[in-house]
Amino acid sequence: MRPEVRNERLSDEEFFRIRTEEVLPQWETGRALRDLDECIAAARELSRGKNQALKLKAAKEAGTHVLIPQFGRALTEYVIDGLQFVEREADLAPNGSWLIYSDSYTRKNDYRSAAMGIERSRKEGMSMLNGWPVVNFGVEEARRIMRASEVSLHFNSTDEDGRLASEIVLAAGWSGCSVRSLQEVIAHCKSIPLAEEIRINQYEARLAAIYTENGVPICPWNACNLSGYDSAGYHSFVCVSEALLAAAQGVKYQFIEHGLGMNLIQDIAMIRVTERLCEEYCARFGFGDVEFFTGAFPFLGAWPPGEDEANAMIAWNAAVPILGGVPGVVLKCQDEARATPTKEGMARSVKLARHMLRLMGTQRLPENAKLAQEEAMIELEVRALMEKCLEAAGGDMAIGLCKGVEVGWIDTMLTPWKHNHGKVRVVRDAENAVRYLDAGNIPLPREVLEYHREKVAERERRDGRKVTFDTVVADLQFASVIR
Repeated sequence: MRPEVRNERLSDEEFFRIRTEEVLPQWETGRALRDLDECIAAARELSRGKNQALKLKAAKEAGTHVLIPQFGRALTEYVIDGLQFVEREADLAPNGSWLIYSDSYTRKNDYRSAAMGIERSRKEGMSMLNGWPVVNFGVEEARRIMRASEVSLHFNSTDEDGRLASEIVLAAGWSGCSVRSLQEVIAHCKSIPLAEEIRINQYEARLAAIYTENGVPICPWNACNLSGYDSAGYHSFVCVSEALLAAAQGVKYQFIEHGLGMNLIQDIAMIRVTERLCEEYCARFGFGDVEFFTGAFPFLGAWPPGEDEANAMIAWNAAVPILGGVPGVVLKCQDEARATPTKEGMARSVKLARHMLRLMGTQRLPENAKLAQEEAMIELEVRALMEKCLEAAGGDMAIGLCKGVEVGWIDTMLTPWKHNHGKVRVVRDAENAVRYLDAGNIPLPREVLEYHREKVAERERRDGRKVTFDTVVADLQFASVIR
């Protein structure tokens, strides 16, 4: 039986009940957060001059870019050392921001194992966790990191329940958590029902909105990274649907963050359609005052182990948002194929991306027929799914998302999540754009299906052989195989 969830703003009574009974008791560090007014006052002071929402807003208005490297280590001092190294060596401060991620234990709310990782890291004298265990360290340690950095900080609160982690970082003056539900289950989850994930993220969204309403602008990330092997239309649909869920909780700023497929035309079309439809659908439901800032996340599929090939990936994944006029440029580094980013690798990536900005200047992809056609096809796909879900649920996007997944209208190819039907198959076309080989039960308009079929046929003509399931499998190594 599908649990009921509705796209309605949490009442103050319900929010504080959840906060007191479900969120703060998750770990002992929650006790320091009991006075929310005190948390907001501290955040207001700590984030002064280092606010990601305001930085992204300024970049969008000026037509410039914010470089966003990623980092995370087991101990606070390691995190501070890494941030300060990159900020010093790569001159990040003028137009940069940070994405800080937690370790895998924290992402699964296994704080006891994270504590063991902390102790082992201290004993070994090196990071034995693949991120910073924010919940174990708590708000004062998060404030230490905030004070040590010259730029704004965003925390990647991924996996099933990031509510306590988000409480900690927002109280420390960090500028963002995440608002994601369908993105989250597809990318990182196994069993949790979508309705429960939506409920959890309604709390995170409402928390961000409360800070914003009290003078601390919070810009949660609305991401569509997924698994890295998904259609552009599916990426876009994830963000547009989740924009409605976050807006209903009072979120006024959203960072629409796209995992790139690495075809220039398709990625820029996806980015443009998504922001346009996020604004349209939010306005349609009475949320016309939400501001959207767009960002690009490097390809989420397998990366090449070679340093030269990795540098090519970094450069291309930066070039796409630059040519698309996208303000947010999230960076990976050369370490990506083998390990989590090192401070040296991240500094090199920032330097590379900064030089790309210098070389490319204000160059943008000009309007052209191929871009217009790609935008039209993506928009048709997204509208078809949005209207199907809204119609089936009487206008409630939360219910519509759950129903769409249940019956298979909403589907993708690769995910650990057991509730996904998995009837979709995607391949690369002759220009390495992602196309449907089999759309499963997704209610795609006829012209969209025909468009994808013709694009696949172009590859078949180029290669002189039929595209099959073997092609689907081979394409999974599209970017990582060194020939």
